Amino acid sequence: MSDDHYDDLAADWSDYAEVPWRAQVLWPTLTDLLPDLDGLRVLDAGCGDGYHAARLADRGADVLGVDASEAMVDRARERYGDRVDFRRGDLAEGLDYPDDGGFDLILCQHVLSHVADLEPVAAEFARLLRPGGGVVLSTHHPFHEYLVVREESYPDARAIDGLDAQPAIDADGRSPTYADTERYELYWGGEVPAEGSDGDDDGVAEPTVFHRRPLDALAGPLFDAGFALADLREPDLSERLDPELVDEVPELLDRPPRSLCLRAELTE
Repeated sequence: MSDDHYDDLAADWSDYAEVPWRAQVLWPTLTDLLPDLDGLRVLDAGCGDGYHAARLADRGADVLGVDASEAMVDRARERYGDRVDFRRGDLAEGLDYPDDGGFDLILCQHVLSHVADLEPVAAEFARLLRPGGGVVLSTHHPFHEYLVVREESYPDARAIDGLDAQPAIDADGRSPTYADTERYELYWGGEVPAEGSDGDDDGVAEPTVFHRRPLDALAGPLFDAGFALADLREPDLSERLDPELVDEVPELLDRPPRSLCLRAELTE
């Protein structure tokens, strides 16, 4: 996925951060995994427009927010620069400015599913954390992504996502198995370009690119980098979402959780 994709979304990203799915389900689940933040040095990796980095700062953390999108970083500085230090950086390429062991905690929200190779990211997490430090992250649930690719269809989540879209799916494999690791594209306009055509020429918007993988391929790089799993959550819509909204998304209740949230601690 290109940085330009998120550059285009920067102006409206805070609206997306406040949709029911994120505000009522995902963020509260991650909050349950966070330690007492008062006085901690925290890296928000993939901070977007700084919405959640500012909330970490409000809870007493000294926060650095990093994002690969220059427009997101500019927007974050404009909105929350008085509380948080924001810089552009790509975890997959390594960050050359924070010191080794300079952070107590890393927060990483729905970034890993955009990364083709998780080993460098996990190694960077380990480099940046002090011994005993931890990472709290969310990503797409492997079971959810497998069904999306297998069915070539995304469940209707418009009522809780605040988006009037039922995206179309274009995956590498036509007969996927759960154990596969593969790249797939999600076209928010609901139309995949015809084979051999240029999506831009057809008027099809640029897709969001994801990389799905089984659970062991998601957790393995963290273990290899010296992390131990401390907690794991699968956000339950029926437990956290407003009851009237639960009634609007019955299909989602019969599917695996959309996200996986975990806390891992550095042991080496």
